[in-house]
Amino acid sequence: MSISHISRRTAAQTSILNSARAEVEKNGVLGLRVADVAAGANCAITQIYRYFGDRDGLLATVLGDVYEELVTTSLQRYMDNLRSLEVITIDDLVNTLPTPSQLSAMTSQEVRIQILAVSVKNLALRERIEKVSRDALPEWEKALDYVESRLEPGITLDRRIFTIMILVQTMYYRTLLGDAGFTDDEYRQFLRDKITL
Repeated sequence: MSISHISRRTAAQTSILNSARAEVEKNGVLGLRVADVAAGANCAITQIYRYFGDRDGLLATVLGDVYEELVTTSLQRYMDNLRSLEVITIDDLVNTLPTPSQLSAMTSQEVRIQILAVSVKNLALRERIEKVSRDALPEWEKALDYVESRLEPGITLDRRIFTIMILVQTMYYRTLLGDAGFTDDEYRQFLRDKITL
């Protein structure tokens, strides 16, 4: 969400959204109850409805904010790790990416899955995450431009690995396979093999 949009929120709206976020973190999306959000924000349920319309409106706002943070911070984290390098190698690209067994990557994937599931029936949330995703794509393109400008000589990056596979992958499914799934090392080797033209 743009800073100007956040700055236009009232203190009451911010308090409600903070309470809703805490409820989602504690009980999951399905466990969010408007009465609990109101209690956490120390406001009346009617005030929530006045600002957000209904439970779906509240979810669209709070989950849209969470989704935007996930998208923004994942790119920032990735680029922060690469910006200190004068020359970027394929191993640098691969080792900087999250792997399926990293707890933070798994948690992020689980949250994204919940948000996507809710967006199937919540049109406002769907529109918000579509906008966030479209707005993030030029930032990823700029990041890939930077990476290409720093790649070791002779390496040509296949951007499709980032724009088609990595950005839309859901590592969570790997965990459903248990021991039959792939290891972090197998995942990294796959990326090394596929990342160049």
